[in-house]
Amino acid sequence: MAFEEQGPHPGLIYEDEHVTLRQAEFCAIPGYLVLRLKNGAESMADLAPGEARHVGLVLSKTARVLEEAVGAERVYILSFAEIDRRLHFHLFPRTAQILSAFCEATGGDPKAVNGPVLFEWARESYPPGRLPSGDASGAAAILEDLGRRLAG
Repeated sequence: MAFEEQGPHPGLIYEDEHVTLRQAEFCAIPGYLVLRLKNGAESMADLAPGEARHVGLVLSKTARVLEEAVGAERVYILSFAEIDRRLHFHLFPRTAQILSAFCEATGGDPKAVNGPVLFEWARESYPPGRLPSGDASGAAAILEDLGRRLAG
């Protein structure tokens, strides 16, 4: 696996013959990544067994790195493939800071979190340029750290 730190395309974290992994360009949360398959498949059922294993390994390694590098308490991994029908996965690092902000904004209970609702709230609350911490240099450092950790 050849991981790249901010490769030739902005936000590129990883690329191989099967997938690309990028920082989500539509949400400012550092470490919110999108894994896209290159083969045009629209369903996991379309993948050959080796491709499916590879995708699973990349998802697993990326989730582990997000937990370590971003301090995510949970990593939501979602695949809807509705707007963009090609198979892709959202890897969303749910941190204590995001949970706290969500509960404060919605009156939610941190012990009974509705993950899909939190996910959609975060995507709407943190558009490009509106970082949870307000620290753009910190976000860039997180992405660099992600690249380094994934390369190891």
